[in-house]
Amino acid sequence: MTVDFEECIKDSPRFRAGIDDVETDVVEIEAKLDKLVKLCSGMIDAGRAYVSANKLFVNGIKDLSQQCKKEEMISECLEKCGESLQEIVNYHMILFDQAQRSIKQQLHTFIKEDVRKFKDTKKQFDRVREDMELAQVKNAQAPRNKVHEAEEATQALILSRKAFRHLALDYVLQINVLQAKKKFEILDAMLSFMRAQYTLFQQGFNILDEIDPYMKKLAAQLDQLVIDSAMEKRELEHKHALIQQRTLMQVSLYFYISI
Repeated sequence: MTVDFEECIKDSPRFRAGIDDVETDVVEIEAKLDKLVKLCSGMIDAGRAYVSANKLFVNGIKDLSQQCKKEEMISECLEKCGESLQEIVNYHMILFDQAQRSIKQQLHTFIKEDVRKFKDTKKQFDRVREDMELAQVKNAQAPRNKVHEAEEATQALILSRKAFRHLALDYVLQINVLQAKKKFEILDAMLSFMRAQYTLFQQGFNILDEIDPYMKKLAAQLDQLVIDSAMEKRELEHKHALIQQRTLMQVSLYFYISI
């Protein structure tokens, strides 16, 4: 929403209505942005806690890999998975750092600097407008039979109108600049954050895609391992049954001889 300079100079009802709408919008957008910044701060804190927990988990994988050095298959799996997970954790860190810069800092700066500057200008504008309205009342009430008082009231009204028009122009400029900057800051912040999201998932996909052939090979080895284990279990159970049967026959024979 922009405010027209011509309407500003006239101080028309349309101008006043437009100013009221803008001021209401600024108050509401400031509250929404402030809330978003706080939510982003909470997300960043939670995200960094998540990253720290992931780092500890990856370190645990590396420790286990060192412990299993003698078992090459386990050690290799843990090492490869640990390296991939570490890279993904690094991209998570980049995402939360970008959120810190683009959402939290960028929008926080917009609120604290640009919106505050607008509010300071609004205070000056309101004060000058009140002065002009007071001058209008005094000019209207000035007795016309007292030339000196009437001239003073008229001169005060002229000066107050000049001051109002000058500050009104500055205020309208401030409004239009703020509106344009609001659009840029919000869109730029979200675009930067979404690019960081894209990078996280794109790089994460690339990392996992790179290790995918190894994971497929490992899955096939595990399938074969299950089959081999089942066959080995059956063989052991068969041997165990034979030994039990042989032992039972020996015991039976021993008792038979004893009798």
